[in-house]
Amino acid sequence: MDHKQGKDMILMTTTTLSKWGNSSAIRIPNQFLKRLNLEEGAEIQIIVTPENDLLLRPTAKPQESNEELRAHLKLLLSKIKPGSSRHEEIDLGIEGDELI
Repeated sequence: MDHKQGKDMILMTTTTLSKWGNSSAIRIPNQFLKRLNLEEGAEIQIIVTPENDLLLRPTAKPQESNEELRAHLKLLLSKIKPGSSRHEEIDLGIEGDELI
């Protein structure tokens, strides 16, 4: 497995095909799932290339969880001081045929 740090590294491992009911399955290591922000139940495309390579691709872009979004919003809101002006008014002038 590649040991570089950061999102530019390519993760690679070997796994074994296992029996699962009338189908077969592979296990995807947690390190891969965390990097892709995938959880159990995520929909995955299975693609076989002309070279007979097998590609697995999430059908939707990974999104932040609601908990992460709430924590980020809470952090942003904590930076707003009560009674402080949010921003200065900006006069953009008149453009077009607006009537004021």
